[in-house]
Amino acid sequence: MAEASRPISDRAARRIAVISMHTSPTASLGQNANGGLNVYVHEVATAFSDRGIATDIFTRQQSPDDPAIEPLAELSRVIYLPAGRGLDKYSLYNEVPAFASQVLDFAEREGISYDLLFSHYWLSGEVACLLRPHLASGWAHVAHTLGLVKNRSLAAGARPEPPLRIRVEAEIAQQADLLIASTADESAELVRTYGAVPERVFVVPPGVDLSVFQPVDRDEARRKIGYGPGRLLLFVGRLERLKGVEVAIRALALLRDRNHDDVRLLILGEDSKDGDEGEKDRLKAVAADIGVRDRVDFLGSVAHHELPYFYSAADVCVMPSYSESFGLVGLEAQASGRPVVGSDVSGLRSVIRDQVSGYLIAGHDPAEYAERIGRLLEDPELAQQMGRRGRLLAQRYSWTRTADRLRELFEDVAERAQIRVHATARQE
Repeated sequence: MAEASRPISDRAARRIAVISMHTSPTASLGQNANGGLNVYVHEVATAFSDRGIATDIFTRQQSPDDPAIEPLAELSRVIYLPAGRGLDKYSLYNEVPAFASQVLDFAEREGISYDLLFSHYWLSGEVACLLRPHLASGWAHVAHTLGLVKNRSLAAGARPEPPLRIRVEAEIAQQADLLIASTADESAELVRTYGAVPERVFVVPPGVDLSVFQPVDRDEARRKIGYGPGRLLLFVGRLERLKGVEVAIRALALLRDRNHDDVRLLILGEDSKDGDEGEKDRLKAVAADIGVRDRVDFLGSVAHHELPYFYSAADVCVMPSYSESFGLVGLEAQASGRPVVGSDVSGLRSVIRDQVSGYLIAGHDPAEYAERIGRLLEDPELAQQMGRRGRLLAQRYSWTRTADRLRELFEDVAERAQIRVHATARQE
């Protein structure tokens, strides 16, 4: 049988069922609930494929145009299930049993067995909890964000995460065989706050595609995105209060008051329908009220492969987030050779070095952001030095390194799960 025509299961050393119920790795970034989680699932599945590990990624149909199955890499495919189309993530909880049932039906029709469940975010963790007794004996989970952590540092007017989510996260933390944390702080939160067994929690930082995110000549980058002279600030992410975009807009107004009249703020992203729908309109009103609407460009979502041009075109990347589980945008910016001015939260502290590759600011005072951004705008040599250092720091992170570490951990979980299954069978 020719290699290309053989079933994936015959060509794979392992097969993993990846559960990503609420968002797809193929979705456009910067809108709805799409962001770092999508990149994580896509990049890890691709890297696993290169290592002979097959992944079936189960997600839900977002539109009638979604196919039933879509290839992602040689040994990876996305399976779109018709469950909960158009619902926000909180309403999706009621669709969890139906989604899990459809995953089981698919596996039965295809005659597939899996070595491991790999769930992403609390909703998918709940799906995996239902699937575990029937589909795979081992279960690994990545939270991506934690509700209790988000609720501790809410932006004004932001909706807190509901008790339902907190309860489900606690159940996942105590039941999954393996919990993957992106940072040491997240690992500590899982143990201290959610009651996870420390021996089941491992820190595996996400990565960045260093072949895609690298410095591009600034003039070329600006031609590519349609901008000429003048200094540019850049925000990348979903438009929700959690991300602190208003802080960046107010900092721009303060910079303009200090004779930085040529500075523009480019905002890449769309409203998050899971949280603050209408945030773009609110931010436009804020910009108009403080007199900088003509200097703020809302550019919507951008394809992931186009982001390096925006990073390279910018003078500074701004990340005033109230909470970040991992600073993937900051990592991409640094890989592109740009300094970052961001909030001093755990996810950003893990990738940005204060006064080395940018500035980390405690709190969300626009004046402090304006002051640090102003330093970089007024001292291009300092900005270039920080950008070069950021590029060196980013080279410590790669998806190949992430995938290799996950493979090691998954092998251990799969082997222990098999031992458990055989022991149970003997007792019966």
